[in-house]
Amino acid sequence: MGKNRAKIVLILLLLLLCGFTRYDFNELMLGTPIDEVVRCHGDPYSVESCGDRQFEYVYVERFSMNNELVYENHYILTVVNGQIVSKGIKTETRLPYDQLYQPNPYEPYYP
Repeated sequence: MGKNRAKIVLILLLLLLCGFTRYDFNELMLGTPIDEVVRCHGDPYSVESCGDRQFEYVYVERFSMNNELVYENHYILTVVNGQIVSKGIKTETRLPYDQLYQPNPYEPYYP
């Protein structure tokens, strides 16, 4: 039983270390090179060009319960000339109707 518990704790710690979280977002300073962010936190969910040497990097953090998506945070980093110039957060939740009426309540549902 001790080995299984150790494996579970290790997996949980690895999951916490991976990805991009609100703590990571709050710790980012304006002027940080985007290459450093990508090196530390991995590739973003999306990168869009916003004009002349300006890009928008989006990292997504998802929260699920019982195999159902509860909400997700979109961390948006605006990058000019390779450095972060602004940042923002957008939270998306499922509609109440979707939470109550699934096609099949015994199967996982991801909107």
